[in-house]
Amino acid sequence: MSSVESVPGAGDKFRWWLAIAIIIAGVAANLYFVDAYPTIIRVLMVIGGVLVGGFIGYSTQKGKDFAKFVKNANIERQKIVWPTKNETVQTTIMVLIMVVIIGLFLFLVDSLFSNLLEYFFDS
Repeated sequence: MSSVESVPGAGDKFRWWLAIAIIIAGVAANLYFVDAYPTIIRVLMVIGGVLVGGFIGYSTQKGKDFAKFVKNANIERQKIVWPTKNETVQTTIMVLIMVVIIGLFLFLVDSLFSNLLEYFFDS
């Protein structure tokens, strides 16, 4: 593997900015034609802008790197082991118990300091 990174050329930069412009144009068309077209047509404008912009963006090196990143992230996401329902219920109960205990402790400390302040500073 080579450690030399390829520098994006003018063509890649142009396609990247074109992709961004097309996506923005799709969103802007949705906002501009609010009263002229029904909602479904405006939604299709946005989806079309995102799809065309995404396709153009994918044709750049950054786009391909991003697609590779998303693919690898999805592989890592599939490795997640979620807790069972029983573990979730037990953890939730433990958290609730700790919240109550800490709440009572803070209430007692607050009461103690309030009473001490009242004792020393109230006439």
